[in-house]
Amino acid sequence: MLRVSDVMTNSVVTLSPEMTLAEAANTLSTIGVSGAPVCDDAERVVGVFSQSDVVKLDGPAPEGSLVRHLMTAKVISVGVDESLEVAIASLAANGVHRLMVLDGQGQLAGIITPMDVVKAIAKGRLVVRAPG
Repeated sequence: MLRVSDVMTNSVVTLSPEMTLAEAANTLSTIGVSGAPVCDDAERVVGVFSQSDVVKLDGPAPEGSLVRHLMTAKVISVGVDESLEVAIASLAANGVHRLMVLDGQGQLAGIITPMDVVKAIAKGRLVVRAPG
């Protein structure tokens, strides 16, 4: 049985809640991702910031807006030792594009996205069976 730790992305760039939107957008653009976890000074995940948060705005962001003003505060997470099936079900059930992977102490250990699942299928590590 594959575990989340077998397919997750370990190297995760995080954002600070005190970053400006321009700083966050530059960071996401530079690393080529559409969203990232937001961590406080104690390295706890306090939210997720993504392109979707910016798109929800009705017009331009107010001057001085910070990541904490627009981030999604509800963090959907999965444990590092959880089965991959549980993670896939959580991605689908919650309609999210990324799950934060937390270790036993609740600290960010990685992230899992649908692309991580696709890579596992492409490498033959995860076999998808037809229904029925």
